[in-house]
Amino acid sequence: MPSSFTFSGHWIRLMLLITSLLISYKSIAEQEPRIVVELAAQQMTQRLITDKDKIASQNYYLEQIVDELLLPVIDHVYMAKKVLAKNWKKTSKEQKIQFITAFKHKVIRTYAGAFKAFNGEEIKFEDAKFSKTGKKASVKSAIQRVGAPAINVTYKLYYKKEKWLTYDVVIEGVSLVKSFRDQFRQSIDQNGLAKAISLLAAEYKSETPTLKMAGHVWEPYISNHLPANGLAVNLVTAVFARAGYQVEMEFMPWQRVGEGLSNGEIDLSVGSWYSPTRAQEIHFTDPYLTNDLVIIKRKQDKLNFTNNQEFKDYVSQKSYRLGVFKDYGYGENFDEIAPLVSLNYYKYCKSMLRDVATKSTDIALIDYWTANNSLKKNKNIADHLEAMPIPLISRSLHATISLKRDDREAIATAFNMALKAMKKDGSYDKILINHNYPQLNK
Repeated sequence: MPSSFTFSGHWIRLMLLITSLLISYKSIAEQEPRIVVELAAQQMTQRLITDKDKIASQNYYLEQIVDELLLPVIDHVYMAKKVLAKNWKKTSKEQKIQFITAFKHKVIRTYAGAFKAFNGEEIKFEDAKFSKTGKKASVKSAIQRVGAPAINVTYKLYYKKEKWLTYDVVIEGVSLVKSFRDQFRQSIDQNGLAKAISLLAAEYKSETPTLKMAGHVWEPYISNHLPANGLAVNLVTAVFARAGYQVEMEFMPWQRVGEGLSNGEIDLSVGSWYSPTRAQEIHFTDPYLTNDLVIIKRKQDKLNFTNNQEFKDYVSQKSYRLGVFKDYGYGENFDEIAPLVSLNYYKYCKSMLRDVATKSTDIALIDYWTANNSLKKNKNIADHLEAMPIPLISRSLHATISLKRDDREAIATAFNMALKAMKKDGSYDKILINHNYPQLNK
């Protein structure tokens, strides 16, 4: 028997209805499982309606939606272990990784196929039943069909890392995990364990176009030490997912990012400020955030201003040393300010702020959220400094695309359309909220 799982049209319909319930957001993660699956149904239905044309025109796009919305709330690793059962301990580390990756794509593709059968059936839910520990729960539902008996579906969830995850679905008494396990066991019996895994891996690979993205560490926007690699990475990745692309992120110094974009080794940069010069070297998307750059000064410094001109008038009478980051595209307003001060260049936010506190630099020009984040981590420095309440410069933040990509305009257009859609349906704001973004620019 081949390693792939096949489903009749009846099963495809059931899989659709199952998977349409398995998405949740952090804001509802701690509520009862019944609420999670009910709200999930509403979110998935809306997405199917909103992106109907794109789903019809791009076969892989359904898989991308499943990966984006469904996989975060399904413990596919746990499911993979259950499918392998006793064979799990017989596999090497490399085989485990290979199987989990292939199984993930198998789940995605199976579910994506199920979405094509969506007909908007009504589903009625019962209250969740919890285990004695309260860490596991089951939610029974009945899929109402016209002219046919209802189909009974039970969702099994457990509480892990502060959210409810689905680990199995039981349809009319038949466990989905058990069905997968029985079918894969036949492939093992016929081909042997190693070959069965290889066959699965060869058959189930993501068909979604992949873009290589890079960025230098810029907390709290870009960092491999932050959830979802920081707000900027999270936003750009989510928007591209909505646009029908998956992104592979790599962290590197800004100079290497620029070189990679120039020679085509990198497709995307996470974030850049626009300038006419840069626009000749890279292709810009629409802005997805605005950075408000404020002046950080010592608390006893009498500097005060209510607009850009007042700031220039004040510093023109002083001998201020202004801390800035090297190679940042601060824009035309900065070009007018630069001749009025002495510029001190920095690589790191902490060292810039420290030098202001110790009077090695007089003032610093820095993104408000970046400065606030750094000062919270360095209380001894923060005690001596304050941020001016009025932004001196505002810069729009864009993803950029290598000119080596012949399809760069198509990629940018897809990104821009997806960004608008996410702002309209609220998924953009949810990402900002998840990162506790101050939203000064809204």
